[in-house]
Amino acid sequence: MTSLLRGRLDRTFKHLMCETIAGAAAAIALFFFSLAAYGFISERYNAIVASLVLGGAYLVLALVALIWLRVIRQKEAKQDAAVSAAQLLQDPMIVSTGLEILRALGSRKAAPLAVLVAGVLIGLSRFNPKSKSSQSGSKAGR
Repeated sequence: MTSLLRGRLDRTFKHLMCETIAGAAAAIALFFFSLAAYGFISERYNAIVASLVLGGAYLVLALVALIWLRVIRQKEAKQDAAVSAAQLLQDPMIVSTGLEILRALGSRKAAPLAVLVAGVLIGLSRFNPKSKSSQSGSKAGR
């Protein structure tokens, strides 16, 4: 659990640093490009048209950035959910609780339950995106 949290914090810190550097460089470049574009458009048309064109361009840019951010967050949420589900089965408390339940049920009642749980886990592993990439990698090696 702590390694998962540490990994998330490390990834978040790296994202934040890269985004800060890229944001500062983009802001400086955007200032100079905007200054040049405003000068060009205001000479051809007038200052009001230049302001409206640049304002619309920045609005479109902001909307594209928000959509992109939403897509990235959805992908990361799906990856984190898959990792959390896999780590849940590796938790010793969950495993020991499962064993205690199996002991309490007895072998006659536990066998069909174990087959059912194994079937569900196999089915879930078929729909796990990480298992598809590992299956395609094993086919490529043949």
